[in-house]
Amino acid sequence: MAVLSPTLDVPRVEDMEARFLAFWRAMRRTMHGRGRKAQLDYAMERKAKDLAEVALQRRLSQSGLATVKTEARPGVIVLAREGGKLSGPTTPDDVHHLVAALHAESGWMREVSTWIMHQMLQHVASGGRGLTLPPVILVGPPGIGKSHYARKLAELAGLPVRMIDVGAGSAGFRISGTEKGWATAQSGLPVETMLATRVANPLMIVDEVDKAGTAHSTRGTSTSLTTSLLQMLEPGTARHFECPYLRIPVDMSRVIWIMTANNLAGIPAPLRDRARLFILPNLSATDAIAHFDRLTVGCGWETERDRCRIFIERMSRRPEGISLRQIGKLVDALHGPIAPLYQ
Repeated sequence: MAVLSPTLDVPRVEDMEARFLAFWRAMRRTMHGRGRKAQLDYAMERKAKDLAEVALQRRLSQSGLATVKTEARPGVIVLAREGGKLSGPTTPDDVHHLVAALHAESGWMREVSTWIMHQMLQHVASGGRGLTLPPVILVGPPGIGKSHYARKLAELAGLPVRMIDVGAGSAGFRISGTEKGWATAQSGLPVETMLATRVANPLMIVDEVDKAGTAHSTRGTSTSLTTSLLQMLEPGTARHFECPYLRIPVDMSRVIWIMTANNLAGIPAPLRDRARLFILPNLSATDAIAHFDRLTVGCGWETERDRCRIFIERMSRRPEGISLRQIGKLVDALHGPIAPLYQ
């Protein structure tokens, strides 16, 4: 998939120089045969280097790469030349295997998994390539595995995944990138990931989107998470997104966005309007015990596991419920710290 303009595929200066030399050698052989007069002298070789450098600067200027830092150009050029890969299921069987694995890992997310299955089956049936999903917001109490679920989806689909923690601050910068005027100018994580992996549909997890805020630069300009996200969530603007650091357009329309939140009221209305919203409850006793059983197969005495099940069931009846972290601690007590960390 083309994510950058093909005009950004600028040849190396060495390749340009080789073309000049090859042209002159062919021309002199036509004029003088294969004798000594056909050979190029040092002055002509030096001129080829100079012309190649001039041609390179012209191509860089025409393509828009002249303003891109030298160390960033190779990744841009390769992505422009080869395009971005689209990873994900390619057949209905692939879809069903992926969703089955998701359900086995996080059975309490069955509503989300079923929706994802329908989205993927429709995409595959229409001849589409690579995993594609509308923006998603998972809202639910902490500790039920929202972020873990998104990471597992990326793993099963073979997608690169990056986590953007809103609670850590400056999340808007990490999404859209920064330009001159900021202390650390850089591309946003989506563009950075596409350049590093050459995958056009990476999965971005925006954690705790209900804590969105605004950050300010040293020059007084500002950016907010909502503003940065909206240009990515709208297919039309995402397709023509211009990276403020590289100052080149990048097609971000296939980037997959999964946002998580603990509090529905804290999510900005524009984000809710542009995403598929799932309201997730606390873990039920049945799901919590099934998860515990899956992690403790062949571990400990059955009487110990029964005591843990009773504890899980009792905790599940409390208003705050039980979290996967608490279940993980029980597993650790039985057979050591092998349980995954959940968020």
